[in-house]
Amino acid sequence: MKFNLRRLDLQVKILLILLIVIPSTFTIVTVAQNQWTQPILEEEFRQVGITTAKTLAAEIVSARWIQLSNPAPLIESQIQSLIYSQPNIIWIDVVSKDQNSGKIRRIASNLEEDPSALEMPPVLVDSVVSDNKTDESGERMWEISVPIEQKSRDLHGQKKLLGSVHLAISLKSVGRILATLWKITVSGAALTMATLLLVLSYLLRKTIANDRLLREAENRNLQLNEKLHEAQRQLMTTEKLAVMGQLTASFAHEIGSPLNAIGGHLQLLKEDLERPPVPALMNRLDIINGQVAKIEEIVKSFLQSTSKPASQRQLADINLLIESALEIIKPRFHSNAVEVYCDLDRRMGPVRIVPLELEQVMLNLLNNSLDSLESKMKKVSSFSAFSWELSIFTRRINQFGKEWAEISVYDTGEGIRKSDLDQVLKPFFTTKRPGQGTGLGLAICQELVHQYGGRIEIDSKEGAWTEVTFQIPYQC
Repeated sequence: MKFNLRRLDLQVKILLILLIVIPSTFTIVTVAQNQWTQPILEEEFRQVGITTAKTLAAEIVSARWIQLSNPAPLIESQIQSLIYSQPNIIWIDVVSKDQNSGKIRRIASNLEEDPSALEMPPVLVDSVVSDNKTDESGERMWEISVPIEQKSRDLHGQKKLLGSVHLAISLKSVGRILATLWKITVSGAALTMATLLLVLSYLLRKTIANDRLLREAENRNLQLNEKLHEAQRQLMTTEKLAVMGQLTASFAHEIGSPLNAIGGHLQLLKEDLERPPVPALMNRLDIINGQVAKIEEIVKSFLQSTSKPASQRQLADINLLIESALEIIKPRFHSNAVEVYCDLDRRMGPVRIVPLELEQVMLNLLNNSLDSLESKMKKVSSFSAFSWELSIFTRRINQFGKEWAEISVYDTGEGIRKSDLDQVLKPFFTTKRPGQGTGLGLAICQELVHQYGGRIEIDSKEGAWTEVTFQIPYQC
């Protein structure tokens, strides 16, 4: 399975980085510390060796042991005491110059074997000498030589050289100290790293949790702002509708008289045309007279109330109401050369509704389809490349334990943008140019359908087609 670092949580990523960085940093620091500490420790051991040799030399001078005929027991006793107090000293060798022969000889040593076996020959030094050496076994040591000088000076102002103290101090303890220091550093680093990781892990969890809470709060704030804006929009819509209601009531009151006059003149014109009868004109007059009567009913309903009393509902054939609506706007179909297809289910049966309201819904939907088709016609150069189609379907369906009458209106017009589909049913929202639409047609359709417990749905593809489907329950 391939490891994907990007999918890891932020806390895990930070902990992984710390696990890589901290041990590496501690390793580098520890190695550097050992490299820096080793020469300091070796220098400390050298100073211990020099101090020990000088102490022995001073003791020999002050006790005048060199002037004795056999100073070895006294000096070796002092050597053993020094080695006991300084266990890192390997050996101590004291040499002096014979007063009679002038030869340099060893007068004392801590070695039980023959001191002549020492690599360092019996020599005298007039100053402190130190040398870092490694023996055959690989053990490193300091070899130190210190002069034994008489305290008083001669006539020339120089001290008399009586002998030398030679010693070797092992540096093995330096390695042990460095190893111990390494273990302490590693243990401390491991403990520190574990503590640091635990603390950082806790702090990161708290930080991430707080950040998550902050993001959730921001999201809730955005949602509340959106709800506030939506409430403001609904309030504005309500205010607009209230103003529209007042204007509509005034409009209905003022338009009533002219409608009555138009109705009266239409009736007189119809009586004049009956002698002799002109069938075509009579048919047109019947349609005009019927629509004027419907306008009068709408005006009356606005003056009385926005809702219809239950007594106005009656059993009506939906298919006949659709055919009536098509007959009303048939001139628009013919003038735009739009083909109308109807697939009406004749077995649907009547639905208890207000016929005028269903006809109003159908007229709004059909006019919207024609507006969309006409707008698309103006944008294309060749009519033959497109199919100008408007289709109406009805059927009886069974959903959610109810019988429903379903009506669909389909057109091949401009379509609706996907971003506008959730808005088109809201009052005053329109995709038409100013002056061509009020944005109330679909909102009125939705309100009328909801009065019967029905629902309305819109599906569309921009530039291709639109289908509006609404359902009305038989028991409403």
